Amino acid sequence: MGKKNDFHAIAENNGIEIVSFRLPTVDSMSAEIDGRCYIAVDNSRHHTATEEEVRIGHELGHCLYGGFYTRNTPYDVMERHEVRADRWYIKRAIPRRTLFRLLGKGYDAWEIAEQLNTTEEYVRRAYYYYKENP
Repeated sequence: MGKKNDFHAIAENNGIEIVSFRLPTVDSMSAEIDGRCYIAVDNSRHHTATEEEVRIGHELGHCLYGGFYTRNTPYDVMERHEVRADRWYIKRAIPRRTLFRLLGKGYDAWEIAEQLNTTEEYVRRAYYYYKENP
């Protein structure tokens, strides 16, 4: 298929530390502290390797384009940061050409997700993103 993303390596190459601990309300989060980005992944719930890679990829989107917010940030601004993080992840994990080539061959979302080491949800998000942004 295409090149496989190793989001752990991308994090390491960019000086982004990934830590695991209990996060009671979210599966993952990222934060910038003193100019350095950190990604936290909840270790109290079971995630597949793919689900963890997707979460890290999304959080890298926040870190590498600088899209952070706080509880006090207006919802529309939060949502824009989330969308940008998703787009960062989609562009790297689910390339447009690869997605449409596989769709053209008749693959279903779950088959594409399996081949690209992502989730069906992100395959669908990628499809709509690419359809709306040719």
